[in-house]
Amino acid sequence: MKNLFLIVLSLLCAGDAQSSIIPAQTKQPPVSKTLPASQAPAAAAPQALTPTMIYTASNLRDPFRKASAGSSSAPQKPFKLSDFNIHNLILHGLMIGRKSSFALLTDANYGTRFIFKGNRIYNSKWKIIPGVTGHLDSRRKTIYLKARDGDVQVLRMKGEKR
Repeated sequence: MKNLFLIVLSLLCAGDAQSSIIPAQTKQPPVSKTLPASQAPAAAAPQALTPTMIYTASNLRDPFRKASAGSSSAPQKPFKLSDFNIHNLILHGLMIGRKSSFALLTDANYGTRFIFKGNRIYNSKWKIIPGVTGHLDSRRKTIYLKARDGDVQVLRMKGEKR
C-alpha cells in the first residue's frame, strides 16, 4: 500500500513537471467584424499544392529548342511545298530501332521540321513529300536523299567523319 502511494505520488509529480514544460498557447487576436471574409486570417488547415507551386520553372525556356530560337525579331516565311529543297535540310537526330529507323530533319531557310522514315520524307502532319526518296545507313549515321530530277544529297550527323 505504501509502495502504491509512492508510485501514484511520483506519477502526479511527473505529470506536473511535464505540464510545466509545455509552453502556454498564445491566443490570436479576435477578428474584427469590419473585415471581409476574404481578408480574415486563414485557418490552420494545410493548403492544397498546385502544379505551379511544385514546378516553378514555367517561365523558363523550352530545353528542346535552341536558345536563340525565340529571340529573332525577323518574321518567319511560311513554308510551301514548292519551296522544298533537299539541299536546305539539316540532320538533327537519328532514332534507330530493331524494326524501323527515323531521322529528324529541319529546313534551314524556313525552320520547318521533317521526318525521314523507311525511304520517304514526311512533313510534321505525316504527309509524304513527293518526289524524294532516300536511304538511311544506321552504321554510318548517314542519310542519302535523291530528288525526282536525280539530284543527290548526303546528310551526316554532326561530328561524323566523311
